Amino acid sequence: MMIFVVLVIICTCCFKDSLASHNPYTPIDYQKKIAQGFSTNYFKTLNFNKYNKKNLADVYDRGFRNLRLRCRADLDNFNMTVFLNNLETVVDDCLATNIAPIVSWIHHEAEAFATESHRTKYLDWWTSVAEKLKDKDYRLSFNLFTELGVDSCGKACAESLRENTVKYNDWTSAVVKKIRESGGKNDKRIVILGSPKKTAKGLKEIDYNIYKNDHYMMAEWHIYASGPNKRHRNNGKPGQKYWSGTGDHVGKSNVMTAIGYANYFTSFYNLTTYLGAWMPQANENGDLNQTEIINFGKYFVQVIKPIPWSMNVLDTYYDTKNTDWILNEQVITGQTLNMSRVLDEIISVM
Repeated sequence: MMIFVVLVIICTCCFKDSLASHNPYTPIDYQKKIAQGFSTNYFKTLNFNKYNKKNLADVYDRGFRNLRLRCRADLDNFNMTVFLNNLETVVDDCLATNIAPIVSWIHHEAEAFATESHRTKYLDWWTSVAEKLKDKDYRLSFNLFTELGVDSCGKACAESLRENTVKYNDWTSAVVKKIRESGGKNDKRIVILGSPKKTAKGLKEIDYNIYKNDHYMMAEWHIYASGPNKRHRNNGKPGQKYWSGTGDHVGKSNVMTAIGYANYFTSFYNLTTYLGAWMPQANENGDLNQTEIINFGKYFVQVIKPIPWSMNVLDTYYDTKNTDWILNEQVITGQTLNMSRVLDEIISVM
């Protein structure tokens, strides 16, 4: 009798998931579907040899349900046809493994300077991707921006998408129209908008008209893409990503403030969110020790629920080319860390 009950439960869950893959997801259901996952580097270089289909089964077995496929459109010698074929391979493999692929766009110069030529190429890129993948099931989503960077423009960033919200909303409105009109399942596929200011605090600057009548949209934000740190502001007060020890002094309140902006946005504007990038280690200056890294990671994962996330980056924990979890200690930003143990601790509270 017990075996029969278990089989019924398993079959019911499989049926529901199969049904969901053929029907559009509501944003709330898609939040549950993508749950937790990793950002990837498969398409951040022209070298596709880092990918192996076994990556997906291994990631799934550890409890991860999404991969954010960050795609650079600004690489030298970039070949769109080759890229699209490789992207389709990974998307198909993800879907076959029941992992949700989240495709996102990167172009550092375009983000920073946002000329009319950049806009045209951005729309062309997404049109090509949307048309190539239009018939894939609804577990696939499109994340319009990986991050609106300003590294390329230095102190002259007035025309950047991050600083010029009018441009951001123009680009976003135009690309949504292109995707929705590209055929197949794209009229009801989840499209994930990007925060104009990167963090959840900037989500309110998205033009409400872009999503008010579209029932298949979410918004992405992030703040700990390079991890927490122990930096202080010029006035001597801890910075917005400060964490020390167990986080009882400022660290935990920083996390709750960051998440609070996202929760308020969802409650007020009725648009659910997704955190597209975070990491537990201090990647910029290495000023958190392993115990602090674990303390931060476990706390973050517990309090961000039910907002789904992708962690930076799969390659820190897993050798994608050789298809092995990395168990040995690694030197990261000058610190010797056991990231395998960090991952185990995070998984324990997912």
